[in-house]
Amino acid sequence: MSCTSRPELWLWIIFPSFLAAQYNLYYDLRTFNLGFNMGANYSQVKIHYNQLQYSDPNATGPSFVKIEGIPGINLGLIMNKKLHKYFDLRCIPSVSLQQRNIYFVLRDTTLKRRLEASYLYFPLLLKYKSQFYKGYRVYVLAGGQAGINLASDKRVRDNPELIRTERLDFQWVAGVGMDLYLDKVKLSPELTYSLGVRNIYDPTGTRYGYVIKSLHMQTLTFNLHFE
Repeated sequence: MSCTSRPELWLWIIFPSFLAAQYNLYYDLRTFNLGFNMGANYSQVKIHYNQLQYSDPNATGPSFVKIEGIPGINLGLIMNKKLHKYFDLRCIPSVSLQQRNIYFVLRDTTLKRRLEASYLYFPLLLKYKSQFYKGYRVYVLAGGQAGINLASDKRVRDNPELIRTERLDFQWVAGVGMDLYLDKVKLSPELTYSLGVRNIYDPTGTRYGYVIKSLHMQTLTFNLHFE
């Protein structure tokens, strides 16, 4: 290889790294970013029981309660504020469609009740991200969110197949993800877990609802963020 071609070789080696560095500066040096997300969720509930009639052969109440999670979808708007080189503050208002099925197992039959929710969430999350390396960063985040159930109260009251809950919920949130710095967008796949801190169960109108003492929402969510 001639001496004149060696500088060209170094340009080919350095140029992709230079581009990645530019993408890093473009996204991470801005103090405020906007974006959107879309994803899927898997919903469950954490239940504490009042009384279950396990061993009574003449029992008329439930002997067992089974929970079935149903996949749902969510859409949101990203607002990201840079606090430090490695820290961001994120607010991601989002709509989440969720459903759980609750089965009251009786001696001769099983009674199915649906727990449906259309939540409007307002999370506030602190994000800690690693150093930039070859076009990506990994990160963890934690915080809390308030949720308002938009499902119609009248529809729930009029349908005996649905379980009633309080409209307002508060949840802890924790998650992990990865920022991928692409040419025109920063793409971030993310996995989060949320757990409700309030007992949102309302036994009104639910047959055998007395066996449930408290009910806390918990949701596993996979999101794709675009910024």
